[in-house]
Amino acid sequence: MKATIYGALLTAAACFSVSICSINEAVAESATTQQQLEEFQRYLRAFREEKHIPSLSVAVVKDGEIILVESIGFQDHDAEEATTENTSYLAASITKTFTAATLLGMEADGHIDLDADFTTLSDWGRRCHWLTTSGNLFGGGTLENGYQVPEISCDQVITLRHVLQNQVNGEPGSSFFYNPIVFGRLSNWVEENTDKSWRYWMRKYVIEPGELEHIAAGWRDANASGVLTHFAPPFKNTPDGSNWATPWVLPNTELNASSGIIASAKALAEYSIALDDERIMSANLREHMWTPTNDTEGNPMPYAYGWYVQNWQDHRLVWHSGWWPDAYAGLLLKAPDDGLTLVALSNGDGLRHEIDTLTQAQIEENPLALKFLQVFVGGAE
Repeated sequence: MKATIYGALLTAAACFSVSICSINEAVAESATTQQQLEEFQRYLRAFREEKHIPSLSVAVVKDGEIILVESIGFQDHDAEEATTENTSYLAASITKTFTAATLLGMEADGHIDLDADFTTLSDWGRRCHWLTTSGNLFGGGTLENGYQVPEISCDQVITLRHVLQNQVNGEPGSSFFYNPIVFGRLSNWVEENTDKSWRYWMRKYVIEPGELEHIAAGWRDANASGVLTHFAPPFKNTPDGSNWATPWVLPNTELNASSGIIASAKALAEYSIALDDERIMSANLREHMWTPTNDTEGNPMPYAYGWYVQNWQDHRLVWHSGWWPDAYAGLLLKAPDDGLTLVALSNGDGLRHEIDTLTQAQIEENPLALKFLQVFVGGAE
């Protein structure tokens, strides 16, 4: 009996000790997270001032929970409407991540074949001729750094998969060159080859299964009209950056495969969580979306299906930026193996940083992204 009682006491003591250790670990982790949040918040306020951004919204996700929603600045030119967690922006090319999930889902269900010929699009001949003869660099040309952009060949087959992976310049499938003009026509191809609108398919495969109630698929999305009541108008920065931005012209807010999603930072954080929770697509299909193919030299390309992909200090990163010149800029950055996501949106150019997104993936060159990586993901200065 004494041995039994003694054993029970030891077991209870051990359980108590484990509980205390668990509590202490949780408290330590909570304190660390709080320190990280405070450091990042200080940086965000200084960053907004330095870049003269009228309205800046940032969200951070950790292990499926939104741990930060930072709303800084004002939405209007009189600085009377404060930025809130509901302030929405044109997410621009972040829309491409929605497109990737939509098309991969459609293929999985047999609605389309990503190896179908994209050039059957009714206006492809006319548009391709314009691209290759107008001097537009997306049809071929030379970048400021001397990189020779391969020309698009208008008379050869380009598949939907090539377009979705931005492998249309030169020999299709051989190399990556970011081409938002051609990418945007994916939605037109879908509408010509199905009996539904592009908005219908995006809602069916992303917005509805993700239970995303606060994201508008273009400004004509009647199902999300409330999002537009919080829409921050665009501002243009002065050329020398010496003054706060001035009101500017609203860019194209129509939905297509390249652009048109309107959302708050918090709403895009919820979209990121829905991806992680497999509400939008299975884990296998999501990994396929984030897996790049190799170029002709056998090297992984920096872009998979609608997402940039790279490694930073042994951490896998998947991301997409968004930019409408003189209007909006944004970033959706995930470190999926670390359970971390950053969303940042603004109504001006200040959030954007001059990095080469046309031929490579180096998101650490963006100072806001780098600060997030250093504070939350880890790594030396």
